[in-house]
Amino acid sequence: MKAIYIHQYYQETKGATRSYHFSKGLREANHDVTVITGLSETKIRKDGAKIISTKTRYTQKMRFVKRIMAFIHFILWSIFYGLKERNPDIIIASSTPLTVGIIGVVLSKIKRCPFVFEVRDVWPDIPIELGFIRQKWLATLLKFLEKWIYKHASHIIVLSEPMKQNLMQKKVPPDKITVIENLSDTELAQQLKHSHLDDTDIADFFNHYFVVAHTGTMGYVNGVDYFAEIAKEAAKHNIAFLLIGEGSEKQFLVDKIAEQKLDNIRVLGTRSKDEIYRILHHADVGAMTVINKPILWDNSANKFFDYLAIGLPVILNYQGWQNQVLEKYQAGKGFAYHDQSGFIDHLVKLKNDKHLYIRQSENAKILGEKYSIGCQFQKFLKVLEEQR
Repeated sequence: MKAIYIHQYYQETKGATRSYHFSKGLREANHDVTVITGLSETKIRKDGAKIISTKTRYTQKMRFVKRIMAFIHFILWSIFYGLKERNPDIIIASSTPLTVGIIGVVLSKIKRCPFVFEVRDVWPDIPIELGFIRQKWLATLLKFLEKWIYKHASHIIVLSEPMKQNLMQKKVPPDKITVIENLSDTELAQQLKHSHLDDTDIADFFNHYFVVAHTGTMGYVNGVDYFAEIAKEAAKHNIAFLLIGEGSEKQFLVDKIAEQKLDNIRVLGTRSKDEIYRILHHADVGAMTVINKPILWDNSANKFFDYLAIGLPVILNYQGWQNQVLEKYQAGKGFAYHDQSGFIDHLVKLKNDKHLYIRQSENAKILGEKYSIGCQFQKFLKVLEEQR
């Protein structure tokens, strides 16, 4: 099988590495893979996968018009490079942005092969709900584009059951949708289990506190200022927070920490996947936060699965499918957004009750195996093979 795999934000060593692992799995199964991305560089990967970069410049700090131009740039160059690939058997396009679906549809029609569309976030619902898209004409256009892509896709992969329900409400047939949640890198977690921290300052931080870690993007939707709001109460119980990543709200959080003299919060910059796993092995709990918008509960963020791979009990400041899974496996707990006292009380229980902590940690590892890269890739491969 020869696959063209389109992912504008493809990464190998940090951030969202799902497309890297799935394309790697395809190579290990002796399939030919060409990845078209806006990031990275054009190269032949060690496993033989071809990586083609459109060299599309894009950051979250870009203004609206520049973002649109970046999306158009990626669409046009991806179609150009895709058309140069001979006799593909399948086209895979992974969103966001939604516009990568256009590339998938066009290439599948011209190359006369199936198109599998992977929906990582349900667009345009989220930006419309959050008020990022206020122009009615643009919202209408994006909703039309979304349905057009769904109609022409041979199959659709979503990352959570609520996402599937969302698409079914838009009249997408249920047998056209497969749920494949994000990935727990259990092998990497095992390899780095006994690793040491080179940063003595962070090592001292772990030695001094019961540490709750939050990794990944610190954007508006992630609501990381939640930690500043609960930090003083947490400090009374010797509980601290370590945040790792970048994003539009990072500086605001750093300023707030300095202004309020919150010594029990540390903020680090982006780290590689290996570095993050090394750090998480020394943390006590993994945290997930979002702003108070139920539409965000459907997420399948990488950090959730990283925590499980390490065996960290997980705590959420929201409800939804992840909370249901955590409660079923007794691997963590979610709270209503405004229930900050409940959030803190649960951390105190984990800190003071060794039996509770060990039970949730062991259950987190069991749950992580359910979402291991190997298990999730087999589901992915099955979807591709069924389209041929």
